[in-house]
Amino acid sequence: MDAAGALLLLALAVMTLIDVIGRELHGINRIEFFAQLLGKEPLFTPLRGADELTVIFMAASTYAVFAGITWRQEHVAVDLIDMVYPRRLIALREVIIHLLAAAFLVVVTWALWQRAGRTAEGSEVFEYLRLPRAPFLYFFTGMAAVTTLVVLANAVRYILGRGPLQRAAAAAGPAAPHGG
Repeated sequence: MDAAGALLLLALAVMTLIDVIGRELHGINRIEFFAQLLGKEPLFTPLRGADELTVIFMAASTYAVFAGITWRQEHVAVDLIDMVYPRRLIALREVIIHLLAAAFLVVVTWALWQRAGRTAEGSEVFEYLRLPRAPFLYFFTGMAAVTTLVVLANAVRYILGRGPLQRAAAAAGPAAPHGG
């Protein structure tokens, strides 16, 4: 899924480049020299639906990488208390955090599922692209559900003493600070 997220970001970059070139060069044939060279009709135009494609690519790439980032625990984190937090309590803290996160993600997944169903029933489409919205929402729902399972798996990893922060703390040795 990380590769899919990366490809979606690459597609977003290419689409944005095409759109910006179209926007910047749209009126170039108003200049007499270019009008004689290229003709009076606009040769370059902004990409139709670029705003919608940006939303789709950003959301899809974000949801695509959630599970992998969660499994590796590579989230952005502020670890102000990790320097003084007792190592023996890392597992307990992480199990509690992961269970709370899983509960939150269950609510998010349920809400996405409800929204996807309403969107499918109403046959909602994007305004310019006319693409149906429901398949995207079902994809987001699926990725949220997978991420929920990964969060629960991480809680189990900590219960079994195999969590990433536990391994990092063990590798750091007794005197070294531990963090995530």
